[in-house]
Amino acid sequence: MRFRLLAVALGVLVIAGPLVAGVKVQSGGDPTFDFAPLKTYGWPTDGHGQFKMALTKDDDPEAMRKQFEPWIIAAVDQGLATRGYVKAAGQPADFTIAYFALISLNTSAQTAGQFLGGDSAWGLPPFLAVTTSLKIFEQGSLVLDVRRPDGNVVWRGAAQAELQRQRPEVERKKRLQGVVDDILKQFPPKKKK
Repeated sequence: MRFRLLAVALGVLVIAGPLVAGVKVQSGGDPTFDFAPLKTYGWPTDGHGQFKMALTKDDDPEAMRKQFEPWIIAAVDQGLATRGYVKAAGQPADFTIAYFALISLNTSAQTAGQFLGGDSAWGLPPFLAVTTSLKIFEQGSLVLDVRRPDGNVVWRGAAQAELQRQRPEVERKKRLQGVVDDILKQFPPKKKK
């Protein structure tokens, strides 16, 4: 009996959690906007989105955009189609969606004593909080904006994750699809009761 309960609990955690491990996803929408009538979508006429890089002076965001934009567009189109939205063809769309991608550096550090409690009963002498672990890594952020036909943003979803350029292209495409699915899983926002 306990094993079944544990299996069900783990299943719920896997289903409720992000599809891609290590991805932080946030979203928010206009609480006054009615998302129910939305059926068709399109991409902005002035471009699908923007790509920014904040790594070195030699960054080439245009090269990165050319490489990753087709992946992002395909992942968003597939994610929206899965949720029942139809890409508008030759007619005004109910909403437009645009992406913003950023690649930057981030760090993760741990210090000696970081996980010790504040209880003096431990009997440990005071020591300096020196860094015991430091990791510097590339972080990618992907933002998806849903806009009304007048251009006002009514919903925004964002994901952040460590980039892993050493992985094969097939794995990176699959990971990007998972990230987009994690973001779109929160669209449209649930009405609060």
